[in-house]
Amino acid sequence: GIEKKTAKLKGCEKAVVARHEAGHAVVGTAVANLLHGQPRVEKLSILPRSGGALGFTYIPPTNEDRYLLFIDELRGRLVTLLGGRAAEEVIYSGRVSTGALDDIRRATDMAYKAVAEYGLNQTIGPLSLATVSGGGMDESGGGVPWGRDQTDQERNLQGHLVDLVQREVKALLQSAHEVALSVVRANPTVLEGLGAHLEENEKVEGEELQKWLKLVVAPKELIIFVEGKQESLLPVQAGSG
Repeated sequence: GIEKKTAKLKGCEKAVVARHEAGHAVVGTAVANLLHGQPRVEKLSILPRSGGALGFTYIPPTNEDRYLLFIDELRGRLVTLLGGRAAEEVIYSGRVSTGALDDIRRATDMAYKAVAEYGLNQTIGPLSLATVSGGGMDESGGGVPWGRDQTDQERNLQGHLVDLVQREVKALLQSAHEVALSVVRANPTVLEGLGAHLEENEKVEGEELQKWLKLVVAPKELIIFVEGKQESLLPVQAGSG
């Protein structure tokens, strides 16, 4: 959304949003340091925007003509999305705000698709939950409804798969959250220094931003999570950034 220059955050809210965005920047930079060719954070702002966002961290789209996303890149995006929430938890001793609403929605959607649609979960395997729940596909590629002929066994299978997918999605998100916490804890000087600078100036970009981000380190927990054991591919979602 467009910056609302007449609307400005004050006091405690301004401090929280500044640290939240600094958390995204720190985690996003740690991920970019690990994955070759990943775009880097270019700008932070805590000026409220027309879409309802109280701040934003700008990471430009990749310059490459890409149609696929690797699993390590997806894992990196999950951790980055949860970096703002993690920063709040660490700085404010577990007292978090509602500012991560959109981050959590996007991370949940990404994790669900990885598990239920793209076949990137080792427990679920290469299975499309939507196809199974719909009764398969007909010759034209369209879904076949379960209809009245659905057996108890089929209904039980469907329910079991839904429960299993939900557990795996939750586990993936919890792992990403724990890793995000590890990253912000490994970078306390950058997190607080950049957060304070953003709180005071409301925008940070260019050399001033990079002066802080070049100090970011990637802890072993991030390396292990991002690398994982899979080398699968999934389609890039339109509009993902």
